[in-house]
Amino acid sequence: MFDGERIKERRRERVERIRLQQSRDSYTPFVDDWKDPIDPHEELFSFSSRDERGYEPKTVNEKWGIQIFASLLLVGMAYLVFQTALIPASWKDSAREVMTRDFNFAGVSDWYEANIGTIPTFLPPLSTPQVVPASTEGEAQVWKLPSHWKVAKSYNPESAKVVLTTGFSDQVKIGEMGWVTFIGEKPGYGTTVVVRLTKGREVWFGNLDGVMVSKDEVLQPGQVVGTARAVNQTSRHLYLGMSVNEEFVNPLDVIPFE
Repeated sequence: MFDGERIKERRRERVERIRLQQSRDSYTPFVDDWKDPIDPHEELFSFSSRDERGYEPKTVNEKWGIQIFASLLLVGMAYLVFQTALIPASWKDSAREVMTRDFNFAGVSDWYEANIGTIPTFLPPLSTPQVVPASTEGEAQVWKLPSHWKVAKSYNPESAKVVLTTGFSDQVKIGEMGWVTFIGEKPGYGTTVVVRLTKGREVWFGNLDGVMVSKDEVLQPGQVVGTARAVNQTSRHLYLGMSVNEEFVNPLDVIPFE
């Protein structure tokens, strides 16, 4: 009884298979693929999020997580470098100087204009700039040192400074607009105020007894920087240095006497 039913079932499967084969041969290949009822549960257009290599693309949260982890790892490595005693102190000082060094915006701007062109602006000018006729009468006054100041020690490339003798009641003043980038102790200079000027220049006022400016302050021409340290009851000594494009030069070649 069961053998007869099995035989009938096999015959039905063979007939059904022959019918399916004939119907598939009558369609074009593409239509045949769409109409194939062999796997009715399979979707016709099923796309996978995996790429050709089998990897799933990372989501935005995963990318942010990787970036944050890498940042924390770098910060942790930097902290260990500065805390461990295995790293030489000179390496630590060099790394600290690089990380705290002010960015030379003026130098980058000059290089860009010399090699590429005019720096692009993001906003158009709000008004037409006024053209000022050239005249020698309206030019800015050249910064000069007081005539009664004397050179106590000439410029020495090794010390990178000039020692000037000022009057006991004289104050050290800036002769042009500048930006205070440093206030503190400098080797060979003592208490120093570093002021950044235009065209890649920096002026160093050293051996100060009193400072009357603050860091990141924008100084106007004629503003008092401080007072030099007294030598005796009649005079003071000011250490004056000048750097152009991060190279020290004789400041008296840039700032003459009156």
